[in-house]
Amino acid sequence: MVALPTDVARSGVSAKRAFETVFTAMVSVLERSLLDKKRPRRTKARAIAALCIGGMVVARTMVDRAAADELRKACVLMALKLGGRETKDKNGIR
Repeated sequence: MVALPTDVARSGVSAKRAFETVFTAMVSVLERSLLDKKRPRRTKARAIAALCIGGMVVARTMVDRAAADELRKACVLMALKLGGRETKDKNGIR
């Protein structure tokens, strides 16, 4: 999922459908795992999936490895928070 977005965007309909199918499956898995069972979870699941993929895509383009690591950690923290799993980083930041 991380390596493909740019190539898929330039590809034909069949490649886009295949990517969309896998993304939808990822969202479904995330949606089922969300703790908040009372509210619609699909929007959060989509946001988490996009954050996971997008964060990695951007991090891979960065020369500054420390900045890339910080970006990935920030994405993980926000994805966990969206998923209802409070966590703190090594600096105690939520």
